[in-house]
Amino acid sequence: MLAIAYHFHVLPRHRDTFRHAWQAARDALPHTVGLRAHDFVEPRDRRDAFTLRLAWDDHASFERFTRTWIGVWMVNGMGLARDAFARPIETHIGRTGPVLRAGKRPA
Repeated sequence: MLAIAYHFHVLPRHRDTFRHAWQAARDALPHTVGLRAHDFVEPRDRRDAFTLRLAWDDHASFERFTRTWIGVWMVNGMGLARDAFARPIETHIGRTGPVLRAGKRPA
């Protein structure tokens, strides 16, 4: 299984907008072919990042996702301008076992 984590360092004044964008995006995720699980972690502190974790069947499933409008929109900051972020979006890619919390599985 392929695991990808995105860390979005959103400035405090844009956090509500970012949360709203995530809520819109998460409704589309259960219909994404090859997505096994997803999790969205809110920052604990002002300096922490929002973290989106996705677990894929394989690399090909992820590649298909990045060619859809929702995939491009999500991995590029969910519609926020660059000046809404304190730092560039960080991406971590690797193989995974059960790293996502239960109950966050697409249908």
